[in-house]
Amino acid sequence: MRTALTLSLGALVLSTAALAPVSAAGPAAAFAPVMRTIYATIVDKDGAKVPDLTAADFTIKESGKTAEIVKVEPATAKIRMALMIEERLAPDGAVRQGLFEFIKRMQPLAEISVISVGLRNTIVVDYTQSGDALVGALNQLSLNPQPTSNLMEGLLEIGRAIEKQKPERPVIVAVAFSGGQAGGASANEVLGQLRQSGAGLYSVTLGNAQDTGGTGKLGEMGDAAGREQVLGDGAKQTGARRIEVVSTNQVQKALQQLADDLTSQYVIKYALPEGTKLDKRVSVTLNKKGFTMRAPVVMPDR
Repeated sequence: MRTALTLSLGALVLSTAALAPVSAAGPAAAFAPVMRTIYATIVDKDGAKVPDLTAADFTIKESGKTAEIVKVEPATAKIRMALMIEERLAPDGAVRQGLFEFIKRMQPLAEISVISVGLRNTIVVDYTQSGDALVGALNQLSLNPQPTSNLMEGLLEIGRAIEKQKPERPVIVAVAFSGGQAGGASANEVLGQLRQSGAGLYSVTLGNAQDTGGTGKLGEMGDAAGREQVLGDGAKQTGARRIEVVSTNQVQKALQQLADDLTSQYVIKYALPEGTKLDKRVSVTLNKKGFTMRAPVVMPDR
């Protein structure tokens, strides 16, 4: 009788275990940490890349919790770059030469799309690594531009496309005026979409915050302020960079500085503790002095 009771209890335990829910990917998967990836630029005082950094050289916090850094290595994934040129700058010879030198340097490392920004985006050439196609796209840029352009709507459109495509390493590079705007999307809308896309927003801008690119009317000044907010905050939030120049002759040097940044990136993969609620804010610290780091401070909500 005692033996029969033991067997019955064993069968009961076994049947209860069979009813316990198990993840399709295995029990451990139900409690797997959340994995995140960011790209960070680290350069020395001369703007050159810094070699041999390891996980011990970084600290990452998200949602106020320190994350476990799983991997740190130089970024080698192909860049998917939306190169946006404001139509009003396209006829300038110095701008074209700067774009040519920038494309020549980045073409081996990136798929590049050349986009002319007027009242709407015009894709001159879709993403490609073909040098001939890219040079041909530069030659197709308009020599008779519209007097105004809508960079905000243009950025919003590109951000939506990148979010949908989900490339591994998306980048937006804009060559534009600081001021001037034809109206359209709000700064908050554009910045939110940039965050969702996961793309870094790099820019070379000509002019200053007081340049409205128009008559100085209140609406145009508001548009210019929105553009300034997107170009400035967009670079900071995405770990990218904005370089302001005072003449088109400085565009080439500025674009080469952006190329220095893009070729000096590390990819950092980190894991959040089990049960961590995802937060938009992330803090990346470089535990070494004497270097400059640019890293995202806002992450996509995904």
